[in-house]
Amino acid sequence: NLALLNRPMFEHFPLFDSFRVPETWLIAAALGLALLAAMGLAYMAQHARQPEALGAAWKSARKVAGILVLFVALLLLGGPAVFSFVSEGEQAQVRQLVASQSQRSPEDPQVVRAADELVRDRLVEPRKEAYTADAARTLIVLLMASLLLALFGRGKLPAWILQAGLVLLVAVDLGGVGRRYFGEEQLVRAGTLERPISAYDVDQYILAESGRPGGTGHFRVLSLEQRDQTHNGRPSFFHESLGGYSGAKLRLYQDFLENLLTDPLTGLPNQNALDLLNTRYVVAPGPIPGLVEVHRGEQTGLVVLENPRALPRAYLVGEVEIIPDAEETWARIRSSAFEPGRTAILHAPPDTDIALIDSSSTAAVELLRHGPREMAWEVETDEARLLVISEVYYPAGWEANIDGEAAPILRANHLLRAVSVPAGVHEVVLRFDPGTYAVGSAVSRATTAVAYAFLVGLAGVAWRRRRGTRNSFPG
Repeated sequence: NLALLNRPMFEHFPLFDSFRVPETWLIAAALGLALLAAMGLAYMAQHARQPEALGAAWKSARKVAGILVLFVALLLLGGPAVFSFVSEGEQAQVRQLVASQSQRSPEDPQVVRAADELVRDRLVEPRKEAYTADAARTLIVLLMASLLLALFGRGKLPAWILQAGLVLLVAVDLGGVGRRYFGEEQLVRAGTLERPISAYDVDQYILAESGRPGGTGHFRVLSLEQRDQTHNGRPSFFHESLGGYSGAKLRLYQDFLENLLTDPLTGLPNQNALDLLNTRYVVAPGPIPGLVEVHRGEQTGLVVLENPRALPRAYLVGEVEIIPDAEETWARIRSSAFEPGRTAILHAPPDTDIALIDSSSTAAVELLRHGPREMAWEVETDEARLLVISEVYYPAGWEANIDGEAAPILRANHLLRAVSVPAGVHEVVLRFDPGTYAVGSAVSRATTAVAYAFLVGLAGVAWRRRRGTRNSFPG
């Protein structure tokens, strides 16, 4: 019966904020209640024709059902008068918002009155309606479940109808609550999703370039169509973009956005930062020094600027500088004297010596494969050198190998990856293959197999008992 209570009924009560417990505890408690409910229901069905076996347990079940019905009825009738449905923090936030919009003090009587009306209309009333609807829904479910139990206790219902009825009640109740968060109104067809995302004329030009050799997996795009490009997700739908927004940004990339991408003096993109992230094209309202205009959109007025110095997605360098400090690294990368195509900044010395690259050196890199979980290059070099890969350094799960042999991934230029490559022709592969994923998959497969084996075993035991019972009768 406890499992029939709707948790959404309690979502908006400040009273329950102090009773928050870890999510894993809630999951364990819910699974425990479900298991106990199933065991109780199985026990009742097993002793359906033996009322004396239920004894005190049956009386306790009726008492619990009555207490729950009474408790939910009290919540339904008295809850709207007892609960405030809004916390003090929310009230203060709304008052501060009204004060900032009207350019008045939060203590101004008119501000206080307007904030109170806004809280009442936008927060309190909708929450009261949700509370009342959930309380009524829970009361109806409890009454129906109690009715089924009462009919079963009086011998009016067979055990299988009781079981089916309770399961149906729970399924309908949970399904209705679940549809609030994931219903048909949240589902759209893929084609419908694409229509609102408009491709600008400048996007069409860059997409055409992406379809040519040296396109996908070879360069990125920076869009400055909005002032804050990090919150503009539209270009990321079409291009490998430096911008866009994610609530789980990596710290290293956030450092890049805040300290490297933009020159603090001019407010324009830093040339070395663009080169490191192999940014071939920049979409901007106007020209930018160091970049070449290659296309101007007639509809948007935006221009596509090409970066002739953009580095490949992976390239070899023959010089390294060791700078452990992050701020010193940022200052060095921003410096016009730093040449990212020639030198890489490491936070610790590499295991092998790196040979210089001159006009007589062999140092070639060719992209073989590029995907979200695996990237591969063919690297040819006449001396041991450092392969700098323009991907954000993320050691958790990423592995590197050279011709099938494991190789360490170094952090280069604060946020990129690097691999020391010996002389010769080699295939360098980066693969995302976290051990936790493999362990989790193995545990999931094993527990699924055990669960099904347990069910098959239970079915076998039940069949043998039923067969033994039939064989015990004469004739």
